[in-house]
Amino acid sequence: MTNDEEQAFLAPFFESARCSGVLVVGVIRNALEQHLGPKVALASAYNLLHRHGWRKLVPYKRHVQADIQAQEDWKKTPQPSCAHRKRVEQTRPYPADVSR
Repeated sequence: MTNDEEQAFLAPFFESARCSGVLVVGVIRNALEQHLGPKVALASAYNLLHRHGWRKLVPYKRHVQADIQAQEDWKKTPQPSCAHRKRVEQTRPYPADVSR
C-alpha cells in the first residue's frame, strides 16, 4: 500500500482512538488481513502504526485495579522468625547428618 492508502486505512482506527488514546493492534491486524488477503504478521501491523506516528507503549508498573493499601498491610505482617525454624530442626527424631 502507498502512504496515502495506509493513512486512509488507519483513519477510522485513529478516529476511534482519539478519545481513549489506545489502539488495539490485534483488531488492526485482522482488518489488515481482510484488506490485503494473506496472513499478516503482528510486527507488520506495529510497523504500519510506527510509520504513522504511533508506537507500542510500555505497560503500567502496577495493575490498575491493585489495592496498594492491602499490599502495604501485607508487607507489615510479621513472618516466622529464624528461632522457630531452629526449634523445628531440633525436634526431628533423626539427625540430618548423613555423612557416615
